[in-house]
Amino acid sequence: MNNDELRKIWDERAEQHAARKLCKSDNHSGQFYHESWWRHIEPLLPEFPEGKVLEAGCGTGRWAEHLVPMGFALTCSDFSPGMLAKAQEDADRKGFDNIRFEVLDVCDLHPFKDASFDMVISTGEPISLSSDPKKAIGEYCRVVRPGGYVLCDAGNKYRLAFDLFRDKPSADFMHTLETGEFSSKGNMDLHLFGPTELTKTFEHFGMTIHTLAGLTPLFTFPPSAKTNAAMKATDTTQALEKLERDYATHPEVIALSSRLIVVAQKPQ
Repeated sequence: MNNDELRKIWDERAEQHAARKLCKSDNHSGQFYHESWWRHIEPLLPEFPEGKVLEAGCGTGRWAEHLVPMGFALTCSDFSPGMLAKAQEDADRKGFDNIRFEVLDVCDLHPFKDASFDMVISTGEPISLSSDPKKAIGEYCRVVRPGGYVLCDAGNKYRLAFDLFRDKPSADFMHTLETGEFSSKGNMDLHLFGPTELTKTFEHFGMTIHTLAGLTPLFTFPPSAKTNAAMKATDTTQALEKLERDYATHPEVIALSSRLIVVAQKPQ
């Protein structure tokens, strides 16, 4: 699928994603994912108060509601004009003015000079959905300043291969396991990583790994209706929160996770 076709799909989904964002109370697993990510972002922010942050592949926008009121200068980029329009509508509705929007592919952030940002955040697997994930990672690492951080998530090819075989036993899982490639429903091509491959890619671009973890380790993405229903129970949510706090960085749990998170720092 070429970029024009992919852009059309995301433009068509913009309204649905914006509506889901407004209905947090009905999207328990989505809210849990959001809060799980914030636990990795928030502790780093005091290092550059009111700094410059890029949300790359922002979709309808996830982090403005946290970062803009804290004084950070936020740039939101996405290659879907429809998604970005919804992000801007949300920012306008909330009266945010310290924010800008750029229609850009994560593989080509050319308007931004080297070392332009204190932090780059890329959530929701933009690199796995991009045409060239290693090029996207290289761009993130280029535009972050020395001492700054890149935080992103990516699909885990080992967990997906397991899920494929569990759901429909056949030899097909080997292609995903060996290549990291998978065509999802709707024929979107996914590029997935193993934990070691993901960390080595960041190290290739001169970054130091601060954190490697499984993000919401027991979820598949998108979460099933059964998962969403289960998370209405407080004890289930509390158990998952404990799992993330106590075990998310354990190699065994990382291997179970359908989505990997990496926090990498550019050396001074």
